[in-house]
Amino acid sequence: MSNRYKFLPIFPEILLDTNSNNAVKLSDKIMKQIFISISTFMWRIKRANIGHALRLSSLLFLFWIFTATVLAVSPPSPSKIYSLAFFAPRGEGDPFWGLFIGFMQKAVNDFGAELRVHYADGNREKMRQQIAREATSINRADVLVFPNFKKGGENFLKIIEENQVPAFVVNSGFTEDEQVGLPREKYKFWIGELLPAEQDVGALLAEKLIEEGLRIQVGSNKLPLEMIGITGIVSDYAAIQRTKGLQQIVKDYPEIRLRQIVPANWSEDDAAKSFSMLKRRYPNVTLIWSASDVMAQGVIRSAKILGLVSGKDFLVGGIDWAQAGLQSVRKGDQHVSIGGHFMEGGWAVVLIYDYLKGSDFAELNLSWRSSMASVIAPEWQKQKKRRESIKPEFIDFKRYSRFLNPENTSYDFGLKSLIAEK
Repeated sequence: MSNRYKFLPIFPEILLDTNSNNAVKLSDKIMKQIFISISTFMWRIKRANIGHALRLSSLLFLFWIFTATVLAVSPPSPSKIYSLAFFAPRGEGDPFWGLFIGFMQKAVNDFGAELRVHYADGNREKMRQQIAREATSINRADVLVFPNFKKGGENFLKIIEENQVPAFVVNSGFTEDEQVGLPREKYKFWIGELLPAEQDVGALLAEKLIEEGLRIQVGSNKLPLEMIGITGIVSDYAAIQRTKGLQQIVKDYPEIRLRQIVPANWSEDDAAKSFSMLKRRYPNVTLIWSASDVMAQGVIRSAKILGLVSGKDFLVGGIDWAQAGLQSVRKGDQHVSIGGHFMEGGWAVVLIYDYLKGSDFAELNLSWRSSMASVIAPEWQKQKKRRESIKPEFIDFKRYSRFLNPENTSYDFGLKSLIAEK
């Protein structure tokens, strides 16, 4: 046997790892072995022909050994380095998820933890397999973090429940028809969720486009103005909720006619093809609502090929604050971008860190929602300070932790706090 392991005195069934500095959780099997050994030892003492004092000394020694054993495998010490595993639905280099992971990595670094990132490359089954491998790994992460990607979230929760590993859901949640309930109800190891207020975001984007379209009478068309929507993957929570926001706002504007909403799978190329097709079908369309900045770039590219001028012949807006989207807003090609939710990667780490440290966010809430803000072309320069403040290197995520700052009665994840920090 390797020198790494040695028998625990009087408990021949139990081995200690002499190289490990981390705490190890007692398994049911080991607990059973300990109590069998205790019973055997007590029986031997009882049968032995020894005096009362020696028998008492033996029992005290037994108590000391048992206490030492339990402490050796007790829950993590304060010096434990926590690890998180994040499962990104797309590939490395994705504009939005790159930002999301960047904020998440900065927060993990601030707390002295570790982050493992797995990329699903748009494949739900691949993500499921990645989650299953991590959950069953000997060196699995302390908490698994993932979105409800293409409605695969409940299968992911079943994996973490079976393996009793905590999980936190971000970015894309569950629709009513999925019937998974709330965190810590049906799935006890689903500890919480942090999601964008997606329906509000979709409504805000529609409102910004409609108000500007009515103000400038874009395209010089008579009322009603015609509008189309280009959304993401039809089964994605974000696409569903953002589209609901669009439909909700249009009802409040009789001057607007929403012609059609089509899916473009979060793809720039698909969005370019969709816009070209819809523009032929509805030649008077001037307002283009896009569920992402990436798809908005496809619309802009296709519009230029058709000889259309942004701000004169059409208005387009998107969501995500992707770099390409912000640059399009700066140049005036895109009227508006709604975003800021990529910071949720960092905010999720704050909540998870406090949970692991025993300052459970459940005292306040289990289902968190983040807000977003708009950047519009006419106010690009005026909003410059706010945009420059929202960078990972300018944020100290430790100041948002309730465990490290007991005076904090809640969590302030708003944009204003970031600007004040800088």
